[in-house]
Amino acid sequence: MEEPAKYEATIRRTAHGIPHITAKDMGSLSYGQGYAFAKDHVCILSDQIIKVRGERARYLGPGPSSFYAGSDFGYKVLQLHEKAEAAFPKLPADIQEMFNGYVAGFNRYVKETPPEKLPRPCTNAPWVKPISAVDLFAYDISVGLAGSSYQLILAIAAAVPPIPGAASEGRPPMDSFKVERPEHHSVGSNGWAIGGDRAANGRGMVVANPHFPWEGELKLWESHLTVPGQLNVYGVGLLGVPAVLIGFNDHVAWTHTFSSGQRMTLYGLQLVPGKPTRYKYGTEERDMVSRDITILVKLPEGSLTSVTQKFYSSHYGPIIAIPNVAPWTTQTALTYRDANLENTQLVSQFVGMNRAKSLEEFQNVFAQVQGIPWVNTMAADRQGNVWYADATPTPNLSQTAIATWRAASNMPTQPTYAIWRDMGLVLLDGSNPENEWREVPNARSPGLVPYSGIPKLGRRDFVFNANDSYWLANPAQPLTGFSPMHGLEGVGQTPRTRMNAVLLTERDGASGPDYKFTVAELENAILGNRGMMAELLRSQVVARCTGVPTVQVNTTVIDISQACATLAAWDGRYDTGSKGAALWREFSGAFSMGELSTGASAAGVASLYAVPFDATKPIETPNTLKAAPTNGGSDSVLVALANAVYRLNLAHIPVDAPLGQSQYSTRVDGKRIPIHGGGSYDGTANVVSWGTLKSTTPDSDFSAERGRDMINSRTNLTDTGYVINNGSSFIMAMEFTENSVNGRAVLTYSQSSDKASPYYADQTELFSNKQWRPIVFTEEAIAASKVDEVKISGN
Repeated sequence: MEEPAKYEATIRRTAHGIPHITAKDMGSLSYGQGYAFAKDHVCILSDQIIKVRGERARYLGPGPSSFYAGSDFGYKVLQLHEKAEAAFPKLPADIQEMFNGYVAGFNRYVKETPPEKLPRPCTNAPWVKPISAVDLFAYDISVGLAGSSYQLILAIAAAVPPIPGAASEGRPPMDSFKVERPEHHSVGSNGWAIGGDRAANGRGMVVANPHFPWEGELKLWESHLTVPGQLNVYGVGLLGVPAVLIGFNDHVAWTHTFSSGQRMTLYGLQLVPGKPTRYKYGTEERDMVSRDITILVKLPEGSLTSVTQKFYSSHYGPIIAIPNVAPWTTQTALTYRDANLENTQLVSQFVGMNRAKSLEEFQNVFAQVQGIPWVNTMAADRQGNVWYADATPTPNLSQTAIATWRAASNMPTQPTYAIWRDMGLVLLDGSNPENEWREVPNARSPGLVPYSGIPKLGRRDFVFNANDSYWLANPAQPLTGFSPMHGLEGVGQTPRTRMNAVLLTERDGASGPDYKFTVAELENAILGNRGMMAELLRSQVVARCTGVPTVQVNTTVIDISQACATLAAWDGRYDTGSKGAALWREFSGAFSMGELSTGASAAGVASLYAVPFDATKPIETPNTLKAAPTNGGSDSVLVALANAVYRLNLAHIPVDAPLGQSQYSTRVDGKRIPIHGGGSYDGTANVVSWGTLKSTTPDSDFSAERGRDMINSRTNLTDTGYVINNGSSFIMAMEFTENSVNGRAVLTYSQSSDKASPYYADQTELFSNKQWRPIVFTEEAIAASKVDEVKISGN
């Protein structure tokens, strides 16, 4: 007699490939989700599993500059698989069932798909194979490291002690990689939660606008998950992570933005003279702990060889080496402590949020589970209440440690200053016990700020975030008095944060004459492509350049007359048809935007503004174009405009060309899909850009191609224009109605990674045309929009 199936799920896909998955229990729900997900992204997750297992070099060889081997060593140092194996039995039973069900569904797809039928680029790849629940759990722990250890993997692998004869095989050369915060890869987001006082129908509304990679493992995947009587949630999740990250259920809606706070602290160690693996700590000396790690490496002819290297750790964590900043010398070494390495609650957090039947229940998940990894949260409920929190795990430092760090971060002669300015990371003296994280009750892990100490705010009008700190979640009620490890208060805000605030607060503007938003008004606001820098300064720049036909830059005379006329006629937007947008970008990108809340700024770059930042007027300032020189010297404003003309000429872009002619996606082979939106220097809410935050290999996902010659690295202008592979991803504008929801969305890079799928670029075309699609949530809407249905069962 055949054993009855443990898992049963129904998958109904609606337009654009969105799966609506219904099942009898949470395990079966994940079974359906894992199966549907594999059909869209089997290559990417398979690659990520071997990455976290430290097996890339086994299948792909050492990689360019030993990147694959270095990745294997780095992940093996972190011991994520061992952490997952130890923590998995301690997860709640239903969460364990979700992991088991997800891998069963994923494995079903892998087993029933012949290797030669797998999608490109992993067709016939030997590393696409069944996975275990512990494999998936280890990967999901690694996702939680996107704001911390993720950026240090090669820095771990490159840390070779200054000992004669120390081996370097399989380690990336120090000049082959760099360490950057995710924001420096153009990762960010806008998130709005609109309360009943600002909503036309008096109920909660949410705008989701995460700015994330369009390629690689950090893409988002859309689904609708239902277990009758237990769960009914719609939204997007990170690839390979069960449940929904951003979305809504029948009671609460929410979105996230990347937090500007610190998920880790770096520590500089003072080494004992003559002993480069022994460091000072208070009045003691401590030995680093060493561990031999072995990986398998595929040789060019196909055979495998083993490579063993010794890696070291302090009591804080692994020893690392950062190129051009902190090599391991005989005097000093660098190490770090990561707040998310012990975070095994990521999926439990998301599932708790997905199940919440009220805003209070939603908040209780944050208080009790404390599994949010690296994002701010904005939420709204059906009754019109809104809530903001930066619940990311944050180091709890003493006031003495904070004061010492603040002083050092403002001293240009100190390494702390350079690491803060260039990377937005916190460096502490690891030889001083005062800099240890402080343990307090009720924190998720020892040394973290507990839920009671995080920035949070509840209101009835709105809360928002655009990747600056928690400080101005609502400008009418600033959040103050928190540790700078959460982010900075009283500092200049990015043009995008200021644009968000303007859209939310202007009278007779984005929310109309009644000062209350409809869904259509939210859509128009978030994709309106207004630019803050242009609204502040364009008319003044035009007044400055009018009547000035040429500008001499060094020995070159440049005609700016057409550029000045173009800016005068420009509509001030970053739509595909806007003429002058690229010109303004190249002009304003020559100047500093002001201090950023991460601490990173364009060092040595002059400001455009005459009126400086005023912390009492954080949205209004800085403003006003700086005056022209009175001593007969060159006018930096006109020189910048001339240089903008020069750079566009190098890229063969006419100064009055529509933006869509030079800004585009190469997602479809042989085709340029025009893309609207702005970059960091434009101050648009809708951000599109070029980013490098991904770890997928060419064997697992396609990569966009841009020009070989970089003309302006600050604006991402190349000899082929502005190629887009990053930015606005899942865009949603929704409201609660009396009994359901009303909203529309678009997933900019589309639902599938398979170029043969009809869902590979269909939504990219929608986004290009600013076309939103209705969110299909009710049973009636699903039945009317269904394009495919499959019932699956198995064990």
